[in-house]
Amino acid sequence: MNLKMEYLPVSDGAALLSCRGCGSWVSLPDAVDGLPLREIGPYAFSAPGAAAERVPPGTEIRSAVSGDPAAPDGRARFLGGPSLRRITLPAGIRSVGEYAFYNCTGLSRVEFGAGPARIGNGAFMNCGALTGAAFRMRPDEPTCLPGLLAEVPRELRVTFRAGAEESVWIFPEYYEESVENAPAHIFEHFIHGAGYRYRQCFEGDRLDPLSYDGQFRMAQVEAEPPTVLRIAWERLRRPFRLSGAFARQYLAYLKENAVAAARLPVLDDDPEGLTLLADRGVLTEESAEAAMKLAAQKGRTECLGALLDARRRGSSPKEKTYDL
Repeated sequence: MNLKMEYLPVSDGAALLSCRGCGSWVSLPDAVDGLPLREIGPYAFSAPGAAAERVPPGTEIRSAVSGDPAAPDGRARFLGGPSLRRITLPAGIRSVGEYAFYNCTGLSRVEFGAGPARIGNGAFMNCGALTGAAFRMRPDEPTCLPGLLAEVPRELRVTFRAGAEESVWIFPEYYEESVENAPAHIFEHFIHGAGYRYRQCFEGDRLDPLSYDGQFRMAQVEAEPPTVLRIAWERLRRPFRLSGAFARQYLAYLKENAVAAARLPVLDDDPEGLTLLADRGVLTEESAEAAMKLAAQKGRTECLGALLDARRRGSSPKEKTYDL
């Protein structure tokens, strides 16, 4: 994608003010005019000109093009606001400014590089579609995830990737409420949902898997059942620093909800996950039957093959025909 960017020089790099281009998925370059991209300026993706309006008078705003400078503009437009769907930030980013993505109501996923970064106040305000975040690093490395989670009270699926290693962490939603105590003329503050406790599972700016897994029993009480099921599945499927005791806890929950658990790998088109469930004893006759029906409905041929193979190995009885 060709990007036309406005930026300011900052200490050891550049701060992005805005960019124009085509499409709704944006991948920012590592450098602008040879300067490492270090900052996303306040309001940079909120509205056209919003960031430039907040620059002190007389400041020189520079322009740069990423991609082929000779390529035609086509239908280039401001990349931000409701039209922005996904964005990938370079590894060198050290701060995301205040209200940088304010009112990006269509933004569903943001990807960060390695290393910590400061997330400014309101950086993701009114990003109601934001449900996923990815980090190109291990989960036990310094990250800006705590700052991101503070801005996103909704459920967030977080993926860490480093080489071939991948892990997924579900952070449930929570909400805060103030209720007036009329006789006392004061307001009482309440926090609802397991998501708040999950957002405290960090040692500084590093995710603490032991603390995260320790919240599961509370999640069973306070979070929605599909969220609880997904937490258990993702941790068992990709067990980064998962202790034996918590692995048994997650497995027990999946067995208690075997039918719903067996549907998850089918929905994810994950035949290896179905093999894992079969090996762990989650694929009962009833749960395997439900998974086969779903696989046939969705056209998941590899998943159906994994289920049939599990049956041949004795993990699931009964033979039926499923037409794709």
